[in-house]
Amino acid sequence: MSFFGHLFGHEDQREPPGLLPAIEHAVSAVEPMLKQVSGYPNRYRKPVAAALEYAHRLATDLPGPVKVDRESYAKDAFVHALFPDINAVGEVICSSVAVRDYLRKSPASSELYALMGMRRFEKSVVGMELSGGVVQHDVAQKAVYFTSHTIDNPAPSEQQAREQVAMSLFDSMANKVKQRIEQRRRDKQSLLQERDMLVDRLRAANAHDSPALEARLASLMEELQSIIASLEPSNYIGDFEAVLLHPDKYLRIDQHAIVLDNMGIRRAADDTARGEEIMFNDLIGYDRRNWTVTMVHCSNLQNESFAEKLDKAYRRLAI
Repeated sequence: MSFFGHLFGHEDQREPPGLLPAIEHAVSAVEPMLKQVSGYPNRYRKPVAAALEYAHRLATDLPGPVKVDRESYAKDAFVHALFPDINAVGEVICSSVAVRDYLRKSPASSELYALMGMRRFEKSVVGMELSGGVVQHDVAQKAVYFTSHTIDNPAPSEQQAREQVAMSLFDSMANKVKQRIEQRRRDKQSLLQERDMLVDRLRAANAHDSPALEARLASLMEELQSIIASLEPSNYIGDFEAVLLHPDKYLRIDQHAIVLDNMGIRRAADDTARGEEIMFNDLIGYDRRNWTVTMVHCSNLQNESFAEKLDKAYRRLAI
Protein backbone atom coordinates (compact mmCIF):
# COMPACT_ATOMS: atom_id res chain seq x y z
CA MET A 1 0.00 0.00 0.00
CA SER A 2 1.52 3.33 -1.07
CA PHE A 3 2.47 6.21 1.19
CA PHE A 4 0.29 8.59 -0.79
CA GLY A 5 -2.70 6.27 -0.77
CA HIS A 6 -2.50 6.15 2.98
CA LEU A 7 -2.03 9.89 3.27
CA PHE A 8 -4.99 10.98 1.17
CA GLY A 9 -7.34 8.12 2.04
CA HIS A 10 -7.49 6.64 -1.46
CA GLU A 11 -7.04 3.13 -0.10
CA ASP A 12 -8.20 3.21 3.53
CA GLN A 13 -8.28 5.44 6.56
CA ARG A 14 -5.20 4.14 8.30
CA GLU A 15 -2.49 6.69 8.94
CA PRO A 16 0.53 6.98 6.63
CA PRO A 17 3.26 4.48 7.45
CA GLY A 18 5.97 6.04 9.56
CA LEU A 19 3.81 8.97 10.66
CA LEU A 20 4.18 8.44 14.42
CA PRO A 21 7.99 8.06 14.26
CA ALA A 22 8.10 11.18 12.07
CA ILE A 23 6.03 13.12 14.61
CA GLU A 24 8.33 12.03 17.42
CA HIS A 25 11.40 12.89 15.36
CA ALA A 26 10.15 16.36 14.42
CA VAL A 27 8.92 17.21 17.91
CA SER A 28 12.16 16.02 19.49
CA ALA A 29 14.14 18.20 17.07
CA VAL A 30 12.08 21.29 17.96
CA GLU A 31 11.41 20.85 21.68
CA PRO A 32 11.40 17.44 23.42
CA MET A 33 9.16 18.68 26.25
CA LEU A 34 6.29 18.96 23.76
CA LYS A 35 5.76 15.23 24.24
CA GLN A 36 4.47 16.05 27.72
CA VAL A 37 2.01 18.69 26.51
CA SER A 38 -1.67 17.82 26.18
CA GLY A 39 -2.65 16.83 22.66
CA TYR A 40 0.56 15.03 21.72
CA PRO A 41 0.82 13.35 19.25
CA ASN A 42 -2.62 13.89 17.69
CA ARG A 43 -2.27 17.65 17.19
CA TYR A 44 0.81 17.06 15.05
CA ARG A 45 -0.60 14.41 12.72
CA LYS A 46 -1.93 16.74 10.02
CA PRO A 47 1.08 19.09 9.67
CA VAL A 48 3.64 16.29 9.88
CA ALA A 49 1.75 14.15 7.34
CA ALA A 50 1.59 17.13 4.95
CA ALA A 51 5.32 17.80 5.30
CA LEU A 52 6.17 14.12 4.81
CA GLU A 53 4.12 13.98 1.61
CA TYR A 54 5.74 17.17 0.33
CA ALA A 55 9.26 15.96 1.16
CA HIS A 56 8.66 12.68 -0.68
CA ARG A 57 7.25 14.56 -3.66
CA LEU A 58 10.29 16.84 -3.83
CA ALA A 59 12.62 13.86 -3.56
CA THR A 60 10.73 12.12 -6.36
CA ASP A 61 10.91 15.24 -8.55
CA LEU A 62 14.68 15.63 -8.23
CA PRO A 63 16.28 15.12 -11.66
CA GLY A 64 18.46 12.15 -12.46
CA PRO A 65 20.10 10.00 -11.63
CA VAL A 66 22.87 11.01 -14.00
CA LYS A 67 25.97 8.89 -14.26
CA VAL A 68 29.01 10.74 -12.98
CA ASP A 69 32.34 9.54 -14.32
CA ARG A 70 34.98 10.50 -16.87
CA GLU A 71 32.98 9.06 -19.76
CA SER A 72 29.81 10.99 -18.91
CA TYR A 73 31.87 14.18 -18.58
CA ALA A 74 32.90 13.72 -22.21
CA LYS A 75 29.46 12.75 -23.53
CA ASP A 76 26.81 14.39 -21.34
CA ALA A 77 26.52 18.18 -21.68
CA PHE A 78 24.86 18.44 -18.26
CA VAL A 79 27.66 16.59 -16.46
CA HIS A 80 30.26 18.49 -18.49
CA ALA A 81 28.79 21.79 -17.30
CA LEU A 82 28.99 20.82 -13.62
CA PHE A 83 32.75 20.28 -13.39
CA PRO A 84 35.67 22.54 -14.30
CA ASP A 85 37.61 19.68 -15.91
CA ILE A 86 37.58 15.91 -16.27
CA ASN A 87 39.84 15.32 -13.26
CA ALA A 88 37.43 17.16 -10.99
CA VAL A 89 34.84 14.40 -11.47
CA GLY A 90 36.85 11.82 -9.55
CA GLU A 91 38.13 14.38 -7.05
CA VAL A 92 34.60 15.34 -6.02
CA ILE A 93 33.71 11.71 -5.35
CA CYS A 94 36.96 10.89 -3.58
CA SER A 95 36.85 13.95 -1.33
CA SER A 96 33.26 13.33 -0.21
CA VAL A 97 32.99 12.45 3.47
CA ALA A 98 29.59 10.86 2.79
CA VAL A 99 31.10 8.57 0.14
CA ARG A 100 33.98 7.69 2.43
CA ASP A 101 31.60 6.76 5.25
CA TYR A 102 29.35 4.82 2.90
CA LEU A 103 32.21 2.70 1.56
CA ARG A 104 33.52 2.09 5.07
CA LYS A 105 30.14 0.64 6.04
CA SER A 106 29.72 -1.20 2.71
CA PRO A 107 33.26 -2.14 1.68
CA ALA A 108 32.09 -4.56 -1.01
CA SER A 109 29.96 -1.97 -2.80
CA SER A 110 31.12 -0.85 -6.22
CA GLU A 111 28.37 1.71 -6.90
CA LEU A 112 26.07 4.14 -5.17
CA TYR A 113 23.23 6.56 -5.78
CA ALA A 114 23.17 9.91 -4.01
CA LEU A 115 22.15 13.55 -4.10
CA MET A 116 24.78 15.94 -5.41
CA GLY A 117 24.49 19.65 -4.75
CA MET A 118 26.59 22.51 -6.08
CA ARG A 119 26.61 26.26 -5.93
CA ARG A 120 26.10 27.90 -9.33
CA PHE A 121 27.74 31.22 -10.19
CA GLU A 122 28.14 33.49 -13.19
CA LYS A 123 31.01 35.84 -13.85
CA SER A 124 31.87 38.31 -16.57
CA VAL A 125 34.78 37.28 -18.77
CA VAL A 126 36.38 38.45 -21.99
CA GLY A 127 36.75 35.90 -24.76
CA MET A 128 36.65 35.27 -28.48
CA GLU A 129 33.69 34.84 -30.83
CA LEU A 130 33.50 33.54 -34.38
CA SER A 131 31.15 35.76 -36.38
CA GLY A 132 30.75 35.45 -40.13
CA GLY A 133 33.99 33.52 -40.38
CA VAL A 134 35.89 36.28 -38.54
CA VAL A 135 37.33 35.81 -35.07
CA GLN A 136 36.42 38.70 -32.79
CA HIS A 137 38.59 39.31 -29.73
CA ASP A 138 37.80 40.88 -26.36
CA VAL A 139 34.12 39.97 -26.49
CA ALA A 140 32.23 40.38 -23.20
CA GLN A 141 30.78 37.01 -22.11
CA LYS A 142 29.14 35.34 -19.11
CA ALA A 143 30.75 32.17 -17.79
CA VAL A 144 28.64 29.77 -15.73
CA TYR A 145 30.52 27.62 -13.22
CA PHE A 146 29.92 25.46 -10.15
CA THR A 147 31.69 25.14 -6.80
CA SER A 148 31.27 23.44 -3.42
CA HIS A 149 30.21 20.10 -4.88
CA THR A 150 28.67 18.03 -2.11
CA ILE A 151 27.47 14.44 -2.19
CA ASP A 152 24.89 13.41 0.39
CA ASN A 153 22.57 10.53 1.26
CA PRO A 154 24.45 7.78 -0.61
CA ALA A 155 22.64 4.45 -0.89
CA PRO A 156 22.92 1.22 -2.90
CA SER A 157 19.76 1.95 -4.92
CA GLU A 158 18.04 5.00 -6.35
CA GLN A 159 14.89 4.32 -4.34
CA GLN A 160 16.80 4.15 -1.06
CA ALA A 161 18.73 7.30 -1.89
CA ARG A 162 15.56 9.25 -2.69
CA GLU A 163 13.96 8.02 0.54
CA GLN A 164 16.96 9.28 2.51
CA VAL A 165 16.81 12.60 0.66
CA ALA A 166 13.10 12.89 1.51
CA MET A 167 13.86 12.51 5.21
CA SER A 168 16.63 15.09 4.96
CA LEU A 169 14.17 17.52 3.38
CA PHE A 170 11.67 16.75 6.14
CA ASP A 171 14.38 17.46 8.72
CA SER A 172 15.06 20.79 7.03
CA MET A 173 11.40 21.79 7.39
CA ALA A 174 11.33 20.72 11.04
CA ASN A 175 14.41 22.88 11.59
CA LYS A 176 12.55 25.86 10.17
CA VAL A 177 9.87 25.34 12.83
CA LYS A 178 12.62 25.47 15.45
CA GLN A 179 14.08 28.62 13.89
CA ARG A 180 10.72 30.42 14.19
CA ILE A 181 10.61 29.70 17.90
CA GLU A 182 14.25 30.61 18.44
CA GLN A 183 13.67 33.93 16.67
CA ARG A 184 10.86 34.77 19.09
CA ARG A 185 13.13 33.94 22.00
CA ARG A 186 15.67 36.38 20.62
CA ASP A 187 12.92 38.97 20.12
CA LYS A 188 11.83 38.45 23.72
CA GLN A 189 15.36 39.05 24.97
CA SER A 190 15.66 42.23 22.88
CA LEU A 191 12.37 43.55 24.25
CA LEU A 192 13.42 42.81 27.81
CA GLN A 193 16.61 44.77 27.26
CA GLU A 194 14.66 47.67 25.74
CA ARG A 195 12.19 47.55 28.62
CA ASP A 196 14.98 47.89 31.17
CA MET A 197 16.46 50.79 29.21
CA LEU A 198 13.09 52.57 29.04
CA VAL A 199 12.53 52.13 32.77
CA ASP A 200 15.93 53.69 33.47
CA ARG A 201 15.18 56.58 31.11
CA LEU A 202 11.79 57.18 32.71
CA ARG A 203 13.35 57.50 36.14
CA ALA A 204 15.51 60.36 34.89
CA ALA A 205 13.01 61.86 32.40
CA ASN A 206 11.48 65.30 32.75
CA ALA A 207 7.79 66.09 32.36
CA HIS A 208 8.22 66.82 28.65
CA ASP A 209 9.81 63.47 27.75
CA SER A 210 7.88 61.20 30.10
CA PRO A 211 4.63 60.82 28.07
CA ALA A 212 6.41 59.53 24.96
CA LEU A 213 8.53 57.14 26.99
CA GLU A 214 5.50 55.87 28.87
CA ALA A 215 3.61 55.29 25.61
CA ARG A 216 6.50 53.33 24.14
CA LEU A 217 6.82 51.29 27.34
CA ALA A 218 3.12 50.44 27.29
CA SER A 219 3.33 49.35 23.65
CA LEU A 220 6.44 47.33 24.35
CA MET A 221 4.79 45.54 27.29
CA GLU A 222 1.88 44.48 25.09
CA GLU A 223 4.29 43.14 22.49
CA LEU A 224 6.31 41.38 25.17
CA GLN A 225 3.24 39.74 26.68
CA SER A 226 2.22 38.46 23.25
CA ILE A 227 5.65 36.93 22.63
CA ILE A 228 5.76 35.37 26.11
CA ALA A 229 2.36 33.76 25.49
CA SER A 230 3.51 32.44 22.11
CA LEU A 231 6.49 30.81 23.83
CA GLU A 232 4.24 28.60 25.91
CA PRO A 233 4.90 25.07 24.61
CA SER A 234 1.19 24.50 24.12
CA ASN A 235 1.27 27.21 21.45
CA TYR A 236 4.14 25.72 19.44
CA ILE A 237 1.64 23.80 17.34
CA GLY A 238 1.02 27.09 15.55
CA ASP A 239 4.64 27.06 14.37
CA PHE A 240 4.35 23.48 13.15
CA GLU A 241 1.21 24.36 11.22
CA ALA A 242 2.65 27.59 9.79
CA VAL A 243 5.61 25.75 8.26
CA LEU A 244 4.54 22.15 7.68
CA LEU A 245 1.10 22.92 6.25
CA HIS A 246 2.65 25.41 3.80
CA PRO A 247 5.99 23.74 3.01
CA ASP A 248 6.36 25.29 -0.44
CA LYS A 249 6.91 28.68 1.22
CA TYR A 250 10.00 27.33 2.95
CA LEU A 251 11.40 24.68 0.61
CA ARG A 252 11.02 24.30 -3.15
CA ILE A 253 12.75 23.41 -6.39
CA ASP A 254 13.14 26.12 -9.05
CA GLN A 255 14.07 25.21 -12.60
CA HIS A 256 16.30 27.33 -14.83
CA ALA A 257 16.97 26.60 -18.49
CA ILE A 258 20.36 27.95 -19.60
CA VAL A 259 21.98 27.63 -23.01
CA LEU A 260 25.68 26.83 -22.56
CA ASP A 261 28.46 26.06 -24.97
CA ASN A 262 31.09 23.44 -24.18
CA MET A 263 33.30 26.07 -22.54
CA GLY A 264 30.61 27.03 -20.04
CA ILE A 265 29.80 30.32 -21.76
CA ARG A 266 26.19 31.40 -21.50
CA ARG A 267 24.46 31.95 -24.82
CA ALA A 268 21.20 33.64 -25.68
CA ALA A 269 18.10 31.52 -25.14
CA ASP A 270 17.62 31.08 -28.90
CA ASP A 271 21.30 30.53 -29.70
CA THR A 272 21.19 26.73 -29.74
CA ALA A 273 23.57 26.66 -32.71
CA ARG A 274 26.48 27.54 -30.42
CA GLY A 275 25.23 25.92 -27.26
CA GLU A 276 22.84 23.42 -25.73
CA GLU A 277 19.90 24.19 -23.47
CA ILE A 278 20.45 22.60 -20.07
CA MET A 279 17.87 22.48 -17.30
CA PHE A 280 19.24 23.17 -13.84
CA ASN A 281 17.21 22.50 -10.69
CA ASP A 282 17.84 24.70 -7.66
CA LEU A 283 16.83 23.62 -4.18
CA ILE A 284 15.70 26.80 -2.42
CA GLY A 285 15.47 27.06 1.35
CA TYR A 286 17.31 23.86 2.31
CA ASP A 287 19.82 25.99 4.19
CA ARG A 288 21.06 29.54 3.86
CA ARG A 289 22.53 28.79 0.44
CA ASN A 290 20.79 27.81 -2.77
CA TRP A 291 21.95 24.54 -4.28
CA THR A 292 21.81 23.26 -7.84
CA VAL A 293 20.91 19.61 -7.30
CA THR A 294 20.63 16.32 -9.11
CA MET A 295 20.57 12.66 -8.22
CA VAL A 296 23.76 10.92 -9.33
CA HIS A 297 24.91 7.37 -9.96
CA CYS A 298 28.57 6.57 -9.26
CA SER A 299 29.99 3.18 -10.25
CA ASN A 300 33.33 1.38 -10.49
CA LEU A 301 34.17 2.60 -7.00
CA GLN A 302 36.45 -0.35 -6.34
CA ASN A 303 38.70 -0.07 -9.37
CA GLU A 304 42.38 0.43 -8.63
CA SER A 305 42.69 4.08 -9.67
CA PHE A 306 39.66 5.13 -7.67
CA ALA A 307 40.84 3.15 -4.63
CA GLU A 308 44.20 4.91 -4.78
CA LYS A 309 42.57 8.33 -4.94
CA LEU A 310 40.22 7.41 -2.11
CA ASP A 311 43.14 6.27 0.01
CA LYS A 312 44.84 9.63 -0.55
CA ALA A 313 41.63 11.39 0.41
CA TYR A 314 41.46 9.35 3.61
CA ARG A 315 44.97 10.45 4.52
CA ARG A 316 44.21 14.11 3.82
CA LEU A 317 41.06 14.01 5.92
CA ALA A 318 42.88 12.27 8.77
CA ILE A 319 45.61 14.91 9.04
